[in-house]
Amino acid sequence: MTLRNAANVCLMRLFASKPVVDLPVLKQTLNTSSHMTVFRALSRMGYRTSYSHGGRYYTPSGNPRFDEDGLWIHGTVLFSKDGTLRATIVRLVTAANAGKTHAELQNKLRLRVHDTLLDLIADKLIRRAEFEQLYLYVSADAARAKMQIEARRRMQKAAPPGS
Repeated sequence: MTLRNAANVCLMRLFASKPVVDLPVLKQTLNTSSHMTVFRALSRMGYRTSYSHGGRYYTPSGNPRFDEDGLWIHGTVLFSKDGTLRATIVRLVTAANAGKTHAELQNKLRLRVHDTLLDLIADKLIRRAEFEQLYLYVSADAARAKMQIEARRRMQKAAPPGS
């Protein structure tokens, strides 16, 4: 058995017993101190990195069973089909018919998103509009953003008082 195949077998056994692991566990499993050795082995099998915990958890690409929002939760570790928190927020905001509020995003993503939202606005990847004493996060595309704001207005008008 080649060294490459041995590494693959070790990783398959590890992930069969623990679907989500961090770098120290991967290094121990592969009996190496090299980050590059671990990432070469992970790359051969395909992997995803968590968007929570500073991206320090890994799982094989085939493990996550993403929900309709493209999210997978394993214990306290969070994964997205988009990979990063930034990319996930941009997708969720842009795809939302009526934009997203800070609270909606934070509840959905189960993380503090304030700083990331500010960074995305600064990078012009999303916009925000004042709406009903809140910020509404909308697409960077002006036409799409206008449609999202109008949809949110219709949503608010249709909602019963006090909701």
